[in-house]
Amino acid sequence: MINTRWFSPLDSTTTEIARYSQAILPFLHKHFSLGLVSDGVDDATAFQCENPVVGMEPINIYNIGNSHLHCSILRLSMQKPGVVILHDVSLFELALAYARKHADFPLRDLIIEEHGFYAVKAFDQIFSGSAYEWCGRSQADYDNFVTSYPLFQSFISNARGIVVHSDFALKRVKKVYRGPVLKLELPYAVPSSRIPLRQHEEPCHIVFCGHAGPNRRLREFIQAWAATSQPDFFRLSLYGAIDKADEIMALAEKLGVAELVNIIGFVSEEQLDSALSDSHMAVNLRYPTMGETSASQLRYWSKGLPSIVSDIGWYSELPHDVVMKVSPKREQQDIISILEQFISGGHPYYDYGVNGYKHLSEKHSIERYVSRLAEHVAQIEKNRFRISEVDERLIGFLGAMCDELDDSVLFENVINKISETFNGIEQVQSDR
Repeated sequence: MINTRWFSPLDSTTTEIARYSQAILPFLHKHFSLGLVSDGVDDATAFQCENPVVGMEPINIYNIGNSHLHCSILRLSMQKPGVVILHDVSLFELALAYARKHADFPLRDLIIEEHGFYAVKAFDQIFSGSAYEWCGRSQADYDNFVTSYPLFQSFISNARGIVVHSDFALKRVKKVYRGPVLKLELPYAVPSSRIPLRQHEEPCHIVFCGHAGPNRRLREFIQAWAATSQPDFFRLSLYGAIDKADEIMALAEKLGVAELVNIIGFVSEEQLDSALSDSHMAVNLRYPTMGETSASQLRYWSKGLPSIVSDIGWYSELPHDVVMKVSPKREQQDIISILEQFISGGHPYYDYGVNGYKHLSEKHSIERYVSRLAEHVAQIEKNRFRISEVDERLIGFLGAMCDELDDSVLFENVINKISETFNGIEQVQSDR
């Protein structure tokens, strides 16, 4: 087994990525010698290894997502390259949080490097000063920026290898990264119990869970819901981190549906599972997309819950019979149409939940995920030894040709070029 250190948020009450790590850790122990599991916050123990394999340097696996919770992990990944499990291909929120914590972090330079002068000009129109205070005019300004200028290339350039969870992310990463990249379906533990049998009844309980940032379209959903013929046919419950909850309730009050909305926030896993089982439908809109696979969607499927999603990114890759897709260009019209048909009972929407449960069972196995991850890391480790062998031989050979120590600098580009060639070979091998 390969000696490995696993870096990820670990508090499952704060993020779906932590839930993902907690779910797969028992399976990781079957395929890896885990020397450390850490969220990266404690500098003193970040790179310690409890059970090192003799003669083998541990390989670090970093889970990186678009949240301030990954700041410490990002810092460690830049200090010591490893394998990156990239949960999002737009890391702007992470980069912004990191820059606010570390004054010497060259955020504007990275934006210029990845996207050019016009990108940093657009950035300066919505954030100002050394603390990067918000100065944009509207949410649309922010949405347009993160959609046009996804920031992630600088954070993966030195990675030994990358894992992504969607074709959307795979295509974006391969455009800018030459090393080995593997796409895996995000894993989820399928419950052994049967999914609830749902019936058409009033009121219809709609549920949302997760981090309700601006791109989750809750305001837009509430506006469409309020425009239906019978808004009081539905109830909406919100679980998780609900940004600007007071503004959401003010909008609901203005539209006359405030009494039908219940903001609950964080609850235990058992309470959330119970709430999903008792619900009739989930709302899981995301626009703009950050390229992420939705762990919330996997949870909805595990309960056989029909879900409304945005037809973009990973969601566009899904079969049409496992989710109810809403076009971002016709968002309000599509949502109203779905809700009206729910009211009338004229469409077998609950079939989407049943089909989603089957899709989850067939495509998102934890055992298969960890097994393929182990194969990917093993190949990366094998190539790492091969490259280091070549580098050591070259250094010895070229060193013998140099009369002065400074002369060896002349050959630095040659060594780097050969190492890059090996990375290119790794890329080809991972594509097969």
